[in-house]
Amino acid sequence: MSSSQQDLSIFNKFNFERPPVGVKFLFNKPDGIERLDKNLAFCEMLKEAQQRVTPFYADLENLSCSPSAYVWGHDISEVFESGLFGVALKVFKEARANQRIYQYMPRLAPGTVNYIAFSPLDKLSFDPDLLIILTDNASQTEIVLRAMIYTTGKMWSSEMTTAMGCAWLFAYPYMTGELNYMVTGLGCGMKEKKVFPEGRQLISIPYDWLPTITQNLQEMAWVPPAYATKNLGEFLERVFTDLGLPRPKA
Repeated sequence: MSSSQQDLSIFNKFNFERPPVGVKFLFNKPDGIERLDKNLAFCEMLKEAQQRVTPFYADLENLSCSPSAYVWGHDISEVFESGLFGVALKVFKEARANQRIYQYMPRLAPGTVNYIAFSPLDKLSFDPDLLIILTDNASQTEIVLRAMIYTTGKMWSSEMTTAMGCAWLFAYPYMTGELNYMVTGLGCGMKEKKVFPEGRQLISIPYDWLPTITQNLQEMAWVPPAYATKNLGEFLERVFTDLGLPRPKA
């Protein structure tokens, strides 16, 4: 497993209540990292990594949530894919509604991932495939997302289903290379397990985006002057004056 070569220490500046977590998808068992000593749902493994002092890896036998195995690329009982389970939980009215989510549910390619390593940011020793952040408030979320678009102009997009949120948190950004974010407390699974405080944002950054976001966080103003001004009208007047342009009337 390759060692971490990126300096991600800029994320420490946020002073998050729970640390960002690096995630690595592996075919072979990693060296130098201990195996998780309990059974947890996929989403709970992220919480475990936020609260642990040392990194760990998990395998299929550590999973306590059957649908999570589907996200890992393994077959699951037909009762889940049939949609009957979602109806029994009163999450969906009919099986056909629950069944539909499996037509676009992101999942890891079967047989390609046997182990997944997790590490809090300050103990990160490997090059992460994902960096997952739980922000404390919307202002922190805005800064991270703005760091994505600061030099690219790319559109923000949030993808999520009411069931199997772990698919959108882990598999989707890894398989597509697209940053994804979601509001905690939406969707079953993570909600009933009370994995994360409600009303916060989880941001999953794939390795493709980490260099850009990290560099932009170092260069850009975290609080632009327009955000901090007490009189936006006067501020805009000065901006247009500095541009040598009249301020538009509408």
